[in-house]
Amino acid sequence: MSASLLPPDSAAAHRSRDLLADSPQLRDMPGLPQARMLVEYIIGRRLRELDVSGRDAAGAFIDVEAAAEAPHRIIVLDDAKGVQTALLRSLAEVVVHHDRIDESRTAAALSDVPELADFGEAESAHSAHGRAASAEEGNPETWAVINAPKATNALAESIAALQARVSTIIVIGRSDSMSRAVNKELARGFARVDVSPGVGKHRMIIGSRPLSSPSLPSFPKHGVITHPNVEDLEVRAHGACFSGVKSDEGSTLLLDALIETLSGADDASGTAAEPDSVLDLGCGNGWLLTAAMRATGAARGTGVDVSEAAVASARATAEANGVDVDIILGDAADAEDPAVAALGEFDLVVLNPPFHQGTTIETDTAEALMASAAAHLAPGGRVITVFNTHLRYRDRLETIIGPSEQLARNTKFTVVSSGGGICGTSAD
Repeated sequence: MSASLLPPDSAAAHRSRDLLADSPQLRDMPGLPQARMLVEYIIGRRLRELDVSGRDAAGAFIDVEAAAEAPHRIIVLDDAKGVQTALLRSLAEVVVHHDRIDESRTAAALSDVPELADFGEAESAHSAHGRAASAEEGNPETWAVINAPKATNALAESIAALQARVSTIIVIGRSDSMSRAVNKELARGFARVDVSPGVGKHRMIIGSRPLSSPSLPSFPKHGVITHPNVEDLEVRAHGACFSGVKSDEGSTLLLDALIETLSGADDASGTAAEPDSVLDLGCGNGWLLTAAMRATGAARGTGVDVSEAAVASARATAEANGVDVDIILGDAADAEDPAVAALGEFDLVVLNPPFHQGTTIETDTAEALMASAAAHLAPGGRVITVFNTHLRYRDRLETIIGPSEQLARNTKFTVVSSGGGICGTSAD
């Protein structure tokens, strides 16, 4: 694949190199290749050296006025390191949106630009009036850059939220992860979809010419999870929410183990069989917390998640089931997060920690969540954790939280109870 969208001696190539030279601190940062590709594309379009697909414009028809004006404003979604934002702000006004607050904080440390405050409400503005209003605000040409998510639903919701306010959406990512689903989702809102040449391992898919009557999906999605011991649960999920409206296998095993543990608890020991308070660190769509509240009869429940999509989903799930809980946007893996620090103590903490970042397996987040669970565990309380069996977290749970015992295991997952209070009976 080519190393650049631009011919090496072109005016656009020289301007791109000059812009990159002005930011030497970005040279070795992850995300720079994609940021460079975006810079080349925008400068190439402005100088009319590239067409809408990112190819040589020689012999192609380009509307001169449109090319000269594109873009005045750029909305950047989920720029995890902030590199794209740092470079693009030299070319246009930039606003950003991050689903994850940890990524928002990381990006802000490099390039502090405004967050798009009303991103979640944008979907309600799908109309020609909404687009006209954007133009009246002095933004005649607004583009959006979406860093390709793993989940198609996450992409679909982002496109749905942005389509009414932009003229172009660029989805950028590794070529090997850019499936035809990206083209399909863009085609629901745009009359033209182009695939750029590959640059290194990266590629763009570009939607332009917004449709006046798009066929965009609505969110949150609705579903029902059936469990014999807690009855049917209504579930709501936004696009970027882990597992959507389905019950993931690990959380189901954790719930089964919790219910079995509660039914076998010995009141004669002086320990309450049912906890009065429940905390779910990484609550996702909220179904596990909602189910745990039903199963335990706890008076107080709190869910925490680093994802705005998850927090909105969990709130909607709890409300749909008439369960009164607090759902908090916070990074439970960050000991200094003020929202998490203020949580207080809980009798029961449930934990289904992530074990990968993108496609890379990592365990640091899980260990940080274990430490957070220990910090918010009431005296005599229990942390119940589910994890992929091959990760063998029991020793870490013993070290971080306290005495631990296995409650359940299947071919993929293990459930371990740590601390004091609610006890299990299963052998290792």
